[in-house]
Amino acid sequence: MVSIIVAVTVLFAAIDVVWLPFSVISLDPRNFGHLAKAASAALAAYLIGRLVLYRLRDERSWAAGAMRWAADRLIVLVAVSTIFLPLGFVSAIFMYLASATQVPLVDGKLAALDAALGFDWRSFLETTNGSPPVAWVLVIAYHSLTPQVIALFLLYSAARRADKALEFVALLAVSSVFTGLLMAMFPAAGAYAYFDPPPETFDAFTAQAGMWHYSELLRLRSGDNFNLFVGNAQGLVTFPSYHTALGIMVVYSLRSVRWAAGPIAVLNAVMIIGTLPEGGHHLSDVIAGAMVAVVSILVVRAVMGLGRERYRPEQAATTL
Repeated sequence: MVSIIVAVTVLFAAIDVVWLPFSVISLDPRNFGHLAKAASAALAAYLIGRLVLYRLRDERSWAAGAMRWAADRLIVLVAVSTIFLPLGFVSAIFMYLASATQVPLVDGKLAALDAALGFDWRSFLETTNGSPPVAWVLVIAYHSLTPQVIALFLLYSAARRADKALEFVALLAVSSVFTGLLMAMFPAAGAYAYFDPPPETFDAFTAQAGMWHYSELLRLRSGDNFNLFVGNAQGLVTFPSYHTALGIMVVYSLRSVRWAAGPIAVLNAVMIIGTLPEGGHHLSDVIAGAMVAVVSILVVRAVMGLGRERYRPEQAATTL
């Protein structure tokens, strides 16, 4: 799993380095200061964890045991974060590079595909907006995804399941490759930007529903110089719906955690519905996001299976 994450991180970093000189995007110097601070914080947390484990190794009190437990879990969280943060940094730069293009938007084609599937986005928006309780549930579910991911990492750290956390990061890595490729090939602004519905048709949703990214996207597509501070980066991916992909991958990751898997599956099913009126996605975005999730899961499973097959002969030789 680590090899997948490192390979994808190196891939994005290499593309960024080659692409940046030919793009209107420049990296804000603050990026490197924040990277240094993050690295320093991770190192400090790791050293503190190790120090606590060493100093309290012979203590048998309840308090000492609790501190050792916390220190041990902190080390796991730091280890996973250390491999996840570089991936997030270089992939965010790529998404901005891919968005700074003059390639025509494909929202019209996506809307036509939705219509061919029998889906009317404006009608769906008006229907869900007509029931404030339904709209409220969809909004809450849609915005629950980031807390879910944070909770996932904390859960696996608390359980000392670095393997599960790394599997999830590997899913993020592989899905980022497919998402980046698709968004670069088929740039889109989203259903709100395309249909431009009147405010009264979505007043039960948040004021900026589906449009948080739009001004940033227009700046990138204008051709003007853009100074990127990754700490303030917006989610620019419309096609495919990464909310959909991520929601499915969270459920897959929790497949062995029975008490959480069922409720999270229900929550993320509602969240995926919410990507249409609150996230401003076309139905085609959602379908593509689901496909990204499924393919990413299959790729990670195949690589993990290949790794296990390679390990078995060595294990057998050691046993003999």
